Amino acid sequence: MAFYTPTVGIITNIDYQSGSSFSSGGCSVLFSVQSEDQGQIQVSLPANAYVLNLHQFRIGDRATFFYSTNAPMPLIYPPRYQAVAAAYTPHGTTAALDVFNEMLTNSDGTLTLTPTWNTPVTLPNGQSYANDPGGHLLLATYSATTRSIPAQAIPEQVVVFCPGT
Repeated sequence: MAFYTPTVGIITNIDYQSGSSFSSGGCSVLFSVQSEDQGQIQVSLPANAYVLNLHQFRIGDRATFFYSTNAPMPLIYPPRYQAVAAAYTPHGTTAALDVFNEMLTNSDGTLTLTPTWNTPVTLPNGQSYANDPGGHLLLATYSATTRSIPAQAIPEQVVVFCPGT
């Protein structure tokens, strides 16, 4: 079972939260997103959320936001999700955030990563990760997959989140 759910869409508005807010302390960004599967949504990106490659999002960017499936959510319209991670994903690029086993297959068995020798594998702080990434929470971006089950993808980059990060 996946611990994080992705939502993908085009950013239509960016509101830099200011002042004091109980949930964010005024240090979050609120994105209005035209999602590919839910229509109009809002995504709150707090200061402690991981942003792949420190991308500075702009209106018109296609992005993937990940939120915890166990997090409480206000019952409002449009839906508002609190992201734990975000990735710039232009058309043709997909991002996955999941726990991958030692064979680099995700938790629901639908995707296997097959990195090559030149696939960058890093820690969230940008440092290289030289060990086997299997058995960790991984954020991977990729462009194409096979039609097999599980689908196989050569990742363009992999970020390894070790316990405690």
